[in-house]
Amino acid sequence: MQCGYGHYVKLMAEFDKVVDVFLGLEQGYQDVIADITMRMGAGMAEFIQKEVVTIADYDLYCHYVAGLVGIGLSQLFASSGLESAQYDLNEVLANHMGLFLQKTNIIRDYLEDIMEEPAPRMFWPHEIWGNYGQELEDFKQPENRQAAVQCLNHMVHWYSRGGFKQHWLVI
Repeated sequence: MQCGYGHYVKLMAEFDKVVDVFLGLEQGYQDVIADITMRMGAGMAEFIQKEVVTIADYDLYCHYVAGLVGIGLSQLFASSGLESAQYDLNEVLANHMGLFLQKTNIIRDYLEDIMEEPAPRMFWPHEIWGNYGQELEDFKQPENRQAAVQCLNHMVHWYSRGGFKQHWLVI
């Protein structure tokens, strides 16, 4: 029986190798990875049924898929002893770095995400794109190019003027 699609098929078929590597790690590393992946999975499960409607939803989704990765990596760096223990203390900074990277990817990957099979992945907040069209999918149509560019500009402008800066103001 096949599980998933695309490159996930191979990952699932060889998942025993992932488990073997995980179990070969020191317990402290296992604890961090288990905690972060559990939190990511629970958070991402929220967005299986829920769309990204508001900017707050957008921030929460990005926290689950990338902010927690930043937090986990900081914890791993600190627990390795190769970096300062201070890395583990600033979860806000680690989370916001993850948000920055994820939002950059979401803005950049619009067309790839909207064309995803078997179903599109759509993470732009309706609070922004709803100002420019009826459906997010409409922006891939050539006749909607002007509205699509305006929406993209709004996302980038919001992000660069306030959405990005707000992440660094809390440091």
